[in-house]
Amino acid sequence: MEAETQLAKLIKVANDRAKYDTQVKKLLANEAILAWILKTCTEEFAPYTPNEIIKCIEGKPEISQKAVHSDELDADEAEKLTNSDKSIEGSNTEDHSIKEQTVYYDVRVNACAPGNGQPIQLIINVEAQLDTAPGYPIEKRAIYYCCRLISSQYGTVFNHSEYGKIRKVYSIWFCTNAAKKRANTIKKISLAESSMYGDIESRKSDTDLLQAIIVSLGDADHPVDNRILRLMNVLLSSKKDIQTKQKIMQEEFHIAMTTELESEVSELCNLSQGIYNEGITEGINQGLDKGIIGAVELLREDGHDDQTIIKRIMSKYHLTLEAAKKYVLLPATSKS
Repeated sequence: MEAETQLAKLIKVANDRAKYDTQVKKLLANEAILAWILKTCTEEFAPYTPNEIIKCIEGKPEISQKAVHSDELDADEAEKLTNSDKSIEGSNTEDHSIKEQTVYYDVRVNACAPGNGQPIQLIINVEAQLDTAPGYPIEKRAIYYCCRLISSQYGTVFNHSEYGKIRKVYSIWFCTNAAKKRANTIKKISLAESSMYGDIESRKSDTDLLQAIIVSLGDADHPVDNRILRLMNVLLSSKKDIQTKQKIMQEEFHIAMTTELESEVSELCNLSQGIYNEGITEGINQGLDKGIIGAVELLREDGHDDQTIIKRIMSKYHLTLEAAKKYVLLPATSKS
């Protein structure tokens, strides 16, 4: 059997629910996938091939390494310190609360686009939004990340009044399990300049400093013309088996895979976060009580405390606080 590429192995591991979050970030940082993201989601790299784009990526993409907030340590700095706060048990990439834990960018990378004249330096952040109801508009968080990517350049990219050196930034978000009305859509948020009075001469490069891209994924079985939607719909699908994913990556996107794939699909595929979420929805169709009880059990297995579980099922199933507490505090005998 031929040796598998890094991406082929990552696709297998990404189907394991317990490792889902971490592996999705690794997939987004894989150079072949990242090249397709840059080609389809940025203006600067649109004219180039994925192979050409890979050569433009500077260094190794950072995965959950750079802190979002200015008063927090990056991951490599935090590892050097002795933890004196017993209520904090390590870092997490999800933004629960600034006071609870450090928030990191999922993936952050520097790239240099060839451009028509002088090369264009870019800072790109790629995020996977796996929670369908985070409790806030994704657009506002994406804009905040863009602003932080700009302000954090002070002291590294520019100093004092060297504002002309500020690099353009992108924050690109892939949202799984999107509502039907948003599925298979891509939204761009950017700065735009307009004249309030008189004729104004302007240069786009002076104001086009940030873009937030919100990519809402859909069903991998439904055809879609857009390349990045097709790629990510398949890659993060809980319905497509590992062999099918690898075949599509190779045949449609020319991403190197092995010609001989394992005949047996890993059981890890059944433990993916996507199937976990969809299983909850199927449970509702079969019986609301069983569906909610099953969701509570899964959330508890994932290590969530009662208060977090109550909030999650209140949001997911539109329950009152009293109703949610009944499911979470349900006697063990009634769960069978």
